[in-house]
Amino acid sequence: MKLSRRQCNLLLGMGVVMLFFWVTRGYTWYANDLQSDPYLALLHLPIIIISLAIGVYLTYLGLKGRREG
Repeated sequence: MKLSRRQCNLLLGMGVVMLFFWVTRGYTWYANDLQSDPYLALLHLPIIIISLAIGVYLTYLGLKGRREG
């Protein structure tokens, strides 16, 4: 499937924004949630990991499409 440059830019932008938000959320999780309530913090850990993986994949797709386009 061939993506246009505009679609690649959109994927790249969404990936970078997701990474920014979830990295800062991960820091907040580590600094606050993990210290106060470990059980609640462990419930949020998979959400953070999955969201970071999605952000990395979107960024990868955007960069790959820009290089090929």
